[in-house]
Amino acid sequence: MRSKLALDSMVFIYHFERTEPYFSRVEKILSSARDGENELITSIISVIETLSAPKYLHLAEVVDEIDLFFREADNIKVFELNGEIAFEAARLRRENKNLRTPDSIQLATALVGGAEVFITHDRGLQKMKVDKLKIRSL
Repeated sequence: MRSKLALDSMVFIYHFERTEPYFSRVEKILSSARDGENELITSIISVIETLSAPKYLHLAEVVDEIDLFFREADNIKVFELNGEIAFEAARLRRENKNLRTPDSIQLATALVGGAEVFITHDRGLQKMKVDKLKIRSL
């Protein structure tokens, strides 16, 4: 049975920057989706944060490559921000006073998208308890 996994921004940043030891772990996750073992989702926040690195300022071809990856990857669904995600993100922030807005949107997207697992490298998020969602370290 396929699992639905939600990925946070750092997962994609490690992928594009080929950051070890995480790059190898990310590749396994992406391969599992390409092979049909898992279904991957993420928020538009991942696109924003991945493309925001100042080093891409004069690298239009890299920006285009990343943009194409998010737009055309058959194995990753990118959720736009909508009312349901916004309300869920607000609820999460009410319940977790230190939760930042981008992180709340990522978690809300995981919940609304039906993910069983949220994969992150953020230690603060790893400590959170969210009903119906397992939060795992990359």
